[in-house]
Amino acid sequence: MTKRPRAATLLAAGALAAAGLLSTGVGVGNADTIQTEGNYQTREACQNAGPGVKASTPGNWNNFWCVPDRNVNGNWKLVLSN
Repeated sequence: MTKRPRAATLLAAGALAAAGLLSTGVGVGNADTIQTEGNYQTREACQNAGPGVKASTPGNWNNFWCVPDRNVNGNWKLVLSN
């Protein structure tokens, strides 16, 4: 068994790491999102409501996050994704 040069090993490891980082967004990029109705006066209120929100649109909406409301300054909107 021959020993590989250290540079070749590092190059191969770097290529694998780069490929992993580039492919990470593939699953996230294909996720659907849906914005819920209503808004929340604080981010904390939005996050507290998130786990109990049910979508009327079919789908496995198992993730949520809160984003600033563009129309009402200081309020937050809840967004669901699958």
